[in-house]
Amino acid sequence: MTKIRKIIILFISLSIIGIIYWNYRVEINYFFLKKHVIFWSENVEIKPADFKAEADMNSDLNESWFHGFYLKSTNLKDAEVQALFDQNQSWIKDTTDFKDLMKMQRLRFDLYESFARKFNREINKIKYREDKSFSDLEKIGDEIYEELLKVENSIYDTNMTRKEIVDFWRPRINKMLERNK
Repeated sequence: MTKIRKIIILFISLSIIGIIYWNYRVEINYFFLKKHVIFWSENVEIKPADFKAEADMNSDLNESWFHGFYLKSTNLKDAEVQALFDQNQSWIKDTTDFKDLMKMQRLRFDLYESFARKFNREINKIKYREDKSFSDLEKIGDEIYEELLKVENSIYDTNMTRKEIVDFWRPRINKMLERNK
């Protein structure tokens, strides 16, 4: 094979790989993300084995869990937000009180899901408008995240026990989930 043919074949191969990556980059990122996150669903249960980060033994906390959002999108029209639990950023030292811990973790996961739904509802209002662009998602996301942090702070800035927090907030967050369907 001549040198020119090899160069042409290499160029075509790299072009095809580039096109495939460009068209499927969101799915590729999603594939790798799914290896260490759990996406919210009604029946998902977090288990002690799902806390995969190394525990911070110097921390006064018994656990640390990471909930967040994933914006799956290549453009505004297909944008979708999902609530997630990141296993690689979550750790637990002692699992003896795991049942109460998981009620609290589930409460927070449901809170994030209710705000993901709210985010999606706001995206649906603008996704087909010609005067809107992908950058408008940042504005929406910033507003929603700020509101989420206010609610989250009111949950944790209290003298209530974990059980009291769950008893107080569970019906409120259930209503938020229903309202944001």
